[in-house]
Amino acid sequence: MTVPGPADHGYLILDQRDLGEASRAPVEAAIAELVRKGWRASHAVEDLQVLLGPRARLRVRQVGRRHVLIGDWRGPRPLSTLVAVNSRPADLARAVVGAGWGRYILAWRDDEGRLALLRDPTGAVDCVWWRHGGAVLAVAEPPRELDPLLPTDLAIDWTVLREIAEAPELLGDRLALTGLTAVNPGTLALIAGDQASIPVWRPSTFCRAGAGWDESLGGLAGVVDETVADLVDPHRRVVAELSGGLDSAIVAGSLAATGRAGRARFLNFHGDWREGDERPWAEAVAHRLKLDLATVRKPVEAITLRQLRPLGESVRPALQGVDVTYDGEVAARMRRGRATALLTGQGGDAVFFQAPDPAVAADRFRREGPPGLSPAFLAAVGRWTRHSAWTVLGCALGLRATGPRPTSGRRHPWLEDIEDLPPAKTGQLRQFVNAQLFWGDCLRARAGDLLHPLLSQPVVEHCLAIPADRLIAGVRDRGLARRSFADRLPTMLIERRNKGDLSCFYGHVTRASLATLRPLLLNGLQVDQGLLDGKALERDLAEDRLIVGPGYNRLLVGAVLEVWAQNWEGRIADVRRAQVGPTSSRGAAAGVEWVQKKAP
Repeated sequence: MTVPGPADHGYLILDQRDLGEASRAPVEAAIAELVRKGWRASHAVEDLQVLLGPRARLRVRQVGRRHVLIGDWRGPRPLSTLVAVNSRPADLARAVVGAGWGRYILAWRDDEGRLALLRDPTGAVDCVWWRHGGAVLAVAEPPRELDPLLPTDLAIDWTVLREIAEAPELLGDRLALTGLTAVNPGTLALIAGDQASIPVWRPSTFCRAGAGWDESLGGLAGVVDETVADLVDPHRRVVAELSGGLDSAIVAGSLAATGRAGRARFLNFHGDWREGDERPWAEAVAHRLKLDLATVRKPVEAITLRQLRPLGESVRPALQGVDVTYDGEVAARMRRGRATALLTGQGGDAVFFQAPDPAVAADRFRREGPPGLSPAFLAAVGRWTRHSAWTVLGCALGLRATGPRPTSGRRHPWLEDIEDLPPAKTGQLRQFVNAQLFWGDCLRARAGDLLHPLLSQPVVEHCLAIPADRLIAGVRDRGLARRSFADRLPTMLIERRNKGDLSCFYGHVTRASLATLRPLLLNGLQVDQGLLDGKALERDLAEDRLIVGPGYNRLLVGAVLEVWAQNWEGRIADVRRAQVGPTSSRGAAAGVEWVQKKAP
């Protein structure tokens, strides 16, 4: 079966207001080619036209005289009401993200004639835009049929790619392609002769909620239940992960509690090593909730170049698909079962606060002062984090460093201006930013919608507002979440102290894949551009080195970045050749020659 491309389930917003006559013919030709390949016209509002890809599952509806919603938005008031009472773009954007939630792009033309694009705070639907001949094009993924309209200055931004290699959480921020501009989650883009980017939602806002949080057990269970139900309702069939960990079990429990478990087929993947086999906990959850559970072995198999290539097709490197065997198997099961979505517990480690961090004592001291540092609390935090009570006290009083050291490189926009946050809450926010990787391209995302309820706006806002030392109720990881869902889940899971670990599995997979990884990386673009040190890489790719060191993650990330760079180097060369002719551009010809010579 042909694997759909990343653009096939996307959209195109075409703003033709300022399209020049000289550019109209190529734009119309490109649109005609899209239609020939199965794209369909959805809505046209004045000079704005919306098309959907041949496999798109997105809904499109007009919600105002000049406003089009792509995706879904939920709120107590109709979205059209917010549009009617908010004429200024920034006011409307803040009202939309403040009064409801969903996975959407809202597009409209404001009273000054500017194109406005609002991307929802989760970032579940990507948005990338550029100009051609006065027209503005915005997409989730640029389809190949639009290559003749791509910017003439399109190029790989090696500086940004280096930053992503060093800090993968930056993947969801700036694109590693010049000429294309991303609209970040929770951001309003205003596009005219110039362009403005206005953040209207930041997670740190909720970390500063003051005393307005709700740490009741029913409050947390209620917001998770409602979010899970709202996300699953549009789907008749879903595949749901049941890993054996707490987070996916909580989501499964919400499915059962809201009467929607019958829509799901539950999957558990397990490795051959004890630490990677969580079947006992997954089976206990399935028995308690009366769920049908299929368990699937994760074999140690070498990664092939054919499996890696799709990870380079997206506008962003598809780090979400790096576990290629798992990714392909789940996508295949979704297609066979006609499931239109995958439901996961991704993000629970961040929002429920999993990391054992002595800095929680500093957070409590800042809020409660000396009375908050009882000997019992200090001792309990010490046992949880494997530090002495004196060390925990030192962290609380600021006598010992807490949390990761600040990096000298570029930070994600959501991590700017957070110096006033207490250290454990800052660490939680960093984990949440890292979790944005879960929205990225992968075969699973091409097979159906990715539903991550624990990363959805209502749950995120609820949990980020609760102080870190309250989220660890009972002084243990995700303590408040454990108590909130204890009546639904088996005791053996609620009281579980360890966590599954697939490090051994991935280490073996990496060693089995050296025949692919060696030529791909050593002869690759990243070495040529100085992003990777060839000599150091040679040492890291030695089998004995992988046995004693945990370097597999960096190598697998490097492989994804490499296939992405090679794909876009070749695609950009094709674009240049089509735009200026193969004999007119020595650079384009050189790019094509390099790809033919160097690509494994």
